[in-house]
Amino acid sequence: MLLGKEADVNQPTTVDGSTPLYIASQYGHADVVEMLLGKGADVNQPTTDYGRTPLSTASRHGHTKVVEKLLAHGAGVNLATSEFGCTPLFMASQEGHTDVVEMLLGKGADVNQPTTDDGCTPLYAASQNGHVDV
Repeated sequence: MLLGKEADVNQPTTVDGSTPLYIASQYGHADVVEMLLGKGADVNQPTTDYGRTPLSTASRHGHTKVVEKLLAHGAGVNLATSEFGCTPLFMASQEGHTDVVEMLLGKGADVNQPTTDDGCTPLYAASQNGHVDV
C-alpha cells in the first residue's frame, strides 16, 4: 500500500541514515528486498553513520538469499564501510558465512582488500575467528 502511494524507497532515517532496503537486508527479508529493488531502491546507498551498504549488512548476517538478490542488481562487492573500511567479503569471512564468501568471490570481490583502520584482510578475519572453511 505505501509504495502504491509513492513512498520514497530511498528515504533514510535521521538516526543513522539507514534505508528501507538496508533494514530489510539486515533482517534477511529477501521478498521485501526484491520488491524495493523493483521500485528503484539504490542498491549501494550507504548509511550515514558508518557507511554500511545493504550488501555489507546482508553479508555480515549470512543472508544468502538477500546477498544473491543484491548482487543480481549490481551491488558493489568491494565497497567498504567508511568507519573501518570493511568490505562485504571481510564481514562474511569474519562471521564464517562460507556460502556468502563463495558468492562474493564469484562476483569478483577482492580477496586482498585490507580494512582501512588496521590493514586486516578477509583471510586474517577468518583466521582470527577460527573459520577453517572460509
